[in-house]
Amino acid sequence: MWLTGCDQAKRPESTSVEPPPQRSNDRPSAQTQQTTTITDTDEAASITPVNRPERIVRPADRRPRHDEDRLASAGVHIFESKRLKLYTDINLEVARPLPALIDQLYVALEDYFGPLPPDIAGTDFQISGYLIQDMALFQELGLLPEDFTIEHGAQRRNEFWMREQEFDYYRRHLLLHEATHCFMNFMPGVDAPLWYLEGMAEYFGTHQLHREKPATFREMPTSPHDFAGFGRITIVRKDVLANKPLTIPAIMALAASDFVAPDPYGWSWALCAFLDGNPHYHERFQKLGGFTQGTQFVRIFSEAFAADQRELATEWRLFLCNLQYGYDVQRAAIDFKPGETLKDDRASQTVTIEANRGWQSSRVLLEQGRTYEVTATGRFTLAETSPRSKPLISEPRGISFRYFDGYPIGTLLGCLRTESGPAGGPDDSMLSVIALGSERKFKAPLTGTLYLRLNDAWNSLHDNHGDATVQIRNISQP
Repeated sequence: MWLTGCDQAKRPESTSVEPPPQRSNDRPSAQTQQTTTITDTDEAASITPVNRPERIVRPADRRPRHDEDRLASAGVHIFESKRLKLYTDINLEVARPLPALIDQLYVALEDYFGPLPPDIAGTDFQISGYLIQDMALFQELGLLPEDFTIEHGAQRRNEFWMREQEFDYYRRHLLLHEATHCFMNFMPGVDAPLWYLEGMAEYFGTHQLHREKPATFREMPTSPHDFAGFGRITIVRKDVLANKPLTIPAIMALAASDFVAPDPYGWSWALCAFLDGNPHYHERFQKLGGFTQGTQFVRIFSEAFAADQRELATEWRLFLCNLQYGYDVQRAAIDFKPGETLKDDRASQTVTIEANRGWQSSRVLLEQGRTYEVTATGRFTLAETSPRSKPLISEPRGISFRYFDGYPIGTLLGCLRTESGPAGGPDDSMLSVIALGSERKFKAPLTGTLYLRLNDAWNSLHDNHGDATVQIRNISQP
């Protein structure tokens, strides 16, 4: 199994390091680590084993032992929990809760990937982390490997090293990122591509703390303030605005030499967050964690998504164009349902459009050149977030004093999806939005299924409720 990251010096293929929030000149490398298979033998000589199954065990713990009294006298303090032994010279009150956070992460990793194999001795899996403010001190004490330098973070087997960070959030994020690498380093037979390994480490690193319950992981960042230093959403938005978004095949083709800057980390995180958060793809994507054997990963990934690759390409493009802090991947997921034509003049169909979802199929196929009339009625609630604030009640014409993406919130919007041909590119038909409001007549610019939504920010769908009733009528022949 190999993990990679980035660093500046040439190093053996057994370490991984991570970039800073905004920039890095690091150079990646890879590491190989295999679990061990052993065959049980009978303790009693009189019993002959027959077809005994092989038992997979994780490698023995080879972390070095340190003179802890000497470290303490030099100003390096040790905080230990079941899953992490942390050596650090940063502020003690800041460092103290970090091992418990890794214990919570371990539970989340096991829930997602399954438990790690036991070792022969039956000991608990634990990692060592070195959180460093004074690099010279750690070097003097022999706590740094001599064969590489640490720009931001580095990982080898079940040890990691990281520099102290400016932001509290990003300190924890980088700690969780490296700990995730350590866990995946001991998963049986894992040999996944870089985008997956780095993307999942970034994904599990995105977290939120809670006062009365454990931390949660694999979170969509809600704001630059609460996720200070993260910067991955900014990376994706920058490239999209420059008309340089990466397709899924392009991300899957990222090589070690690409991970010399933070951009590949941002794109790898985005793909993992999208596939895992979308209810249509989550189950298939999660299974990849158990089927990451060598070059099979790419084949299994391709087979898993072959049936709906066109839909996947469109949803990925929409995700990139609409990505913002707090983006609601689950509610933005699209149920692709091809429409049928309204063949007769004056024929119509009525559909209900929910306020707390993204694009929804009308199940009506509009034909290029025909003229249609769309009318919408109903009242629904937007932004019901606080008992102290008055909820916004809207109709399909929208609320004119608050806008999102150029349209009043609550406005009925439409787009057309072609049922054949290329998808996911800059000219994907679902990128062209039509403002419909309470009533509009228009000529279909192309043949495609009409999709509808009630306009609101993609991070505000969760506090909406109610719906609108929409009627689509064919009012002319071509």
